[in-house]
Amino acid sequence: MVNPSSIKMKKPEPRLGIWAIALLTASLGIINLLSAVTPGLPARVAWLRTLFPFAVSAGSSLFTVISGFLLLSLATNLLRRKRLAWAIALVLASISTLSHLIKGLDYEESLLSTILVALLWGLRREFTARSDRPSVAQGVRVLIGALLFTLAYGTAGFFLMEQQYQTDFTLTQAIRQTLAMFFTLDRGGLVPVTPFGQFFARSIYIVGASTLLYAMFMLGRPVLLRDPASPEERQKAQAIVEKYGASSLAYLTLLPDKSYYFSPSQQSVIAYVPKGRGAVALGDPIGPEFDRLDAIAGFQRFCQENDWYPAFYQTQPE
Repeated sequence: MVNPSSIKMKKPEPRLGIWAIALLTASLGIINLLSAVTPGLPARVAWLRTLFPFAVSAGSSLFTVISGFLLLSLATNLLRRKRLAWAIALVLASISTLSHLIKGLDYEESLLSTILVALLWGLRREFTARSDRPSVAQGVRVLIGALLFTLAYGTAGFFLMEQQYQTDFTLTQAIRQTLAMFFTLDRGGLVPVTPFGQFFARSIYIVGASTLLYAMFMLGRPVLLRDPASPEERQKAQAIVEKYGASSLAYLTLLPDKSYYFSPSQQSVIAYVPKGRGAVALGDPIGPEFDRLDAIAGFQRFCQENDWYPAFYQTQPE
């Protein structure tokens, strides 16, 4: 009989550095948005024009705002120590360091990006969790975020810009103008008076399309990525179930919705389904009796590494 106290392990709290990275990533996302909607200082911009044409700076602005959306989306996953989120954030922050300089010689924002890169690299071994299984709920959240981000981008730009348009926008007018950009072919009567104003009006469509395409991809992932386990894992699990499966639930572990954890000895298998922040295992570990304790303790560690809460459903009394 397994003594529950012998396998109970406290779920570790995120380290202070993880919280700092998540907050800094979200902050950089907001700063990128605001930086993209404000023209650079005239002296800096004039010096940059001797090196780069306006089109290059405009392209850097577009990358800055789109990376801002992605950084905001990644902040929560970084807090959960997701490895893929770490890799994407590291790339985005590294490129942001250059894009801020090219956009308007904004070395203040570039320094913030550099600090984030240093923190991400310094704590790289803390990000061990795998990505969550795709779900429609994830896609819906990203879709709502994409719509709100595009609305915030347009509103902030029209409200903060001065001398870029014939109209001096109030906050309410900025919101209306952004909405008009989506529903009228004439841009709601918008008349830019500077190249930056013309660029910003066009960029709303590009940012909106980019964020919505990303949201559509997130919505489609549950359909595109159906199988949670590889064929090799299924064959291995089936062999263990055929040899050791004794309960009425044993063969239900071979249903196509199951993922598999194999004990350190590879002689036992636990079939589970990720549900939100949890990993729900069906029944007891299947395998030899002597391997049960190691299988349960290993599954607990496996869930900790992936920032999941483990649970067993319909286990035997022993």
